[in-house]
Amino acid sequence: MAGSRAVVIGGSIAGLAAAGALARHFARVTLVERDDYPESPAVRKGTPQARHVHVLLKQGEAALERLFPGLFEELVARGGQRVDTAGDARWFYYGGWKARFRSGIEMVSQSRALLEWSLRQRVAALATTELVAGDVHGLDATPERVRGVRLRRRGAPEGVSETLAADLVVDASGRGSRMPHWLESLGVGAPPESEVKVDVGYATRFYERTAAPRDWTALLCHPRHPDTRCGVLLPIEDGRWMLTLVGWFGDHPPAHEGAFLAWARSLAVPDLWQAVRDAKPVSEIATHRFPSNRRRHYERLARLPDGLAVLGDAACSFNPVYAQGMATASLGAAALDSLLAEEGRAERPGFSRRFQARLARVTDSPWLLATGEDFRSPKAEGPRPSWMPLLGWYTARVHELTWRDPFAAQRFLEVMHLVRRPSALFHPRVAVRALTAL
Repeated sequence: MAGSRAVVIGGSIAGLAAAGALARHFARVTLVERDDYPESPAVRKGTPQARHVHVLLKQGEAALERLFPGLFEELVARGGQRVDTAGDARWFYYGGWKARFRSGIEMVSQSRALLEWSLRQRVAALATTELVAGDVHGLDATPERVRGVRLRRRGAPEGVSETLAADLVVDASGRGSRMPHWLESLGVGAPPESEVKVDVGYATRFYERTAAPRDWTALLCHPRHPDTRCGVLLPIEDGRWMLTLVGWFGDHPPAHEGAFLAWARSLAVPDLWQAVRDAKPVSEIATHRFPSNRRRHYERLARLPDGLAVLGDAACSFNPVYAQGMATASLGAAALDSLLAEEGRAERPGFSRRFQARLARVTDSPWLLATGEDFRSPKAEGPRPSWMPLLGWYTARVHELTWRDPFAAQRFLEVMHLVRRPSALFHPRVAVRALTAL
């Protein structure tokens, strides 16, 4: 075993995936979550973003399936819908409809609440794992090593806390992670950050799926900058559709009945509005705002205590439009699993630095994809690499090629789903056609 006990801070997707990875290597895994866990699939107070469309990219699905075999068959049995991202989805992207064909890149479409609840059931069933209701309010640590966490259990008398010893502490507490502050208080310093501000707003409503004939299962409309409006309509469990409308740079969709549908009608194509205009709403309209892509570079810290790993949104939070958050969190858990398998002990000197370096390599591609798309707009705020305009020009040509070239569209999907690295878009067959055939 890699150690006797690991502690995970945060019980969302990243924390649950990390707990599944750690259960392979530790005699005991304690997952600490502040929220009350619902007994059935439902949105928790601590995950307001869960009311909106969530897509798990293919490589993230593969990582979760390795940690929890059979998970996605369970999701389908509970009403999740399999969607081929080129054959079953109609996708308007960058000014044109993408080519339709059977790509073999399927995703299971379900609500975030169902995915998280199903994962939580799996984690709770692990013999070595316990779920604890409480709040981690600090580390038991020196600048050289984290030895555990300071925990206030729910229901404990006011001011009463305890120290929970651990060989490894995993911070999966999300974008609001207090780890930078805790490391500063140790004298280690906070990690440097990269940020690209996008001021994205969401509005989502559930509908009963209609019986009208259609040649698609999912419908997506993405903008071509300077357009700022996007819409996604996905099938989920219980015979429902989930419609999420998204606007960048303060152009946010409204939460009012008539205005919501009018905003959907204002998209570059009217197809999403036409699909739901006669459908029966089965929820209120929920809204959410997201300020920026933000990456904390723990791998760049000159000093990092051992006994610590930071992953998920606590390490890197992406513009949710590009669906990289859950996938990158799952791949981060898989990276932790593989490093523990290679090294055998979490207490080896330098383990934390090696993990954060490995996680940085996992994060590089989705970060480039997300910020590269956002930097198409001059309104995106953040340090722009000097080569970004050239990359944006080339990928725009690739986007246009995907309207009619299945090979280019397949490569695009493989890169988007993190199956291949972005360099795959420079395959000669793609590059020659993108540069000469338009």
